[in-house]
Amino acid sequence: MSAAKYYADLDPEHFQVTTADGLAERWDSELGQVDDGSLRLVAEVDDQVVGWLAARVEEPLPNASAQLTREPGWIRLVVDALVVQQEHWRHGAGGALLDAAETWGRSRGAHIARLDTYIGSPVSVPFYEDRLGYERRAIVFQKQL
Repeated sequence: MSAAKYYADLDPEHFQVTTADGLAERWDSELGQVDDGSLRLVAEVDDQVVGWLAARVEEPLPNASAQLTREPGWIRLVVDALVVQQEHWRHGAGGALLDAAETWGRSRGAHIARLDTYIGSPVSVPFYEDRLGYERRAIVFQKQL
């Protein structure tokens, strides 16, 4: 919920604070569907969850040789979500979660790690670029219709 509020405050046109009703049950249900190709981790401080990560390994595409870029032919670690409660930012939880995911991905043959974040975040962009060494690889454009 703290992440939803943070992003909704930054850009209310594109983000919203979700309802807490049933949220824990939905996440518990999703966690029960984890397979060998996906990873779910939490970070705890004093027996309280302060962060979580969801990631998966993508195998090379069957038609990778017909693609313009090389990446579809590689095994890729895709980080779908990394969230840390705001009061625990800059204390190592996010870095530890991502480090564990990268180690897990490497152990499954991943050649690269890929994730996305909101370009307007003054926290997440420097976290990934300056602290963890991620590089911008693409730009996603959108247009209101």
